[in-house]
Amino acid sequence: MSQTLPKNTIDPSSYTSETIFSKELDQIFARSWQYVSHVCKVQNPGDYFVVDVAGESLIITRSSDNELNALFNVCAHRASRIASGEGRKTRFVCPNHAWCYDNKGELLRAVNADKVPGMNIKNYSLSRCAIEEVNGLLFVNLDSNADPIYSSAGDMVQEIQAALPQLADYQFAHRTEVTMRANWKVAVENFSECYHCPLVHKSFFSSRGSTEGGGVDADSYHIETNGIWQRHHGIAYGGTVDESGAEESEDFVVWWLWPNFAVQQHPGNMVNVRQWVPVSPDETYVYVDWFLPRDATEQDQKVFSEHASGVFAEDIPIIEWVQQGLKSRGYRGGPLMIDKEGSVLSEHGVAEIQELWKASMV
Repeated sequence: MSQTLPKNTIDPSSYTSETIFSKELDQIFARSWQYVSHVCKVQNPGDYFVVDVAGESLIITRSSDNELNALFNVCAHRASRIASGEGRKTRFVCPNHAWCYDNKGELLRAVNADKVPGMNIKNYSLSRCAIEEVNGLLFVNLDSNADPIYSSAGDMVQEIQAALPQLADYQFAHRTEVTMRANWKVAVENFSECYHCPLVHKSFFSSRGSTEGGGVDADSYHIETNGIWQRHHGIAYGGTVDESGAEESEDFVVWWLWPNFAVQQHPGNMVNVRQWVPVSPDETYVYVDWFLPRDATEQDQKVFSEHASGVFAEDIPIIEWVQQGLKSRGYRGGPLMIDKEGSVLSEHGVAEIQELWKASMV
């Protein structure tokens, strides 16, 4: 009788190769829904900001007719960049030859165009890519043939809308950020398993009645895989009691979307989003943005600080140590620890991510 062996990780070179990294930018990040901001950044007509996605510079605008637009930041004439930073504009003027576009990307004026035979400025608008809003979260996709996010991750969208119905009205409160010396997949895989949590994140898990307060109940925590998205769920205890003397609890929920985005419903009516931005084969920019339905209080600031110095900071060295080990000739690729129950210690979330990666890289 043949013995069933554990599923192995993908080849270590997948985390270190320049060739594979370049292919990932084209086949994964340029063909998936990429988070770019909360809608509060383009709340009013004329608001815009510039963002890089998979090596492309994009201008995200709220046009004068109140529509959201994602425009390639490249002049249709001689390819100059035409915008930077963020702000509010009704016109974008190319700094090279003064071609002038409105905030929908339509060309309004080109110097000397009336004297050029056959020149029709209506044929030279800025190129566009898809943009969609999910309950206040803005995503773009460079692939014109991509399925809408509402169909490719519809159940996740519905869950976010049901759990966070007022998210579009939240305001930005705080950013925690770091550039890790590790491949983006190492960081994302670390996020999608809690095999390391009992050792690395002792403050993350707590039991009901814990004298330390806060944290998530380990027995309730689990990760569910749903194709291109995952749900992390558990019961969070805040260390407070209600009028009857019972300890209060709230849902701790994280939705992760392939390949590099997560949104977390945090106890206390707080929300944070996290994105892992690939910089190079062994470098990833990671940020966590916090959003609130109110101005941040002193207690909110304490939560930001404790998160930054706790779970967020605790992950950095172990992720970077993995990256260092992946370059060793002594590492051949190890087993994924997947149990039948899909327990808190199971690495089934990592296995699903690696299957998505393999399918995308064909």
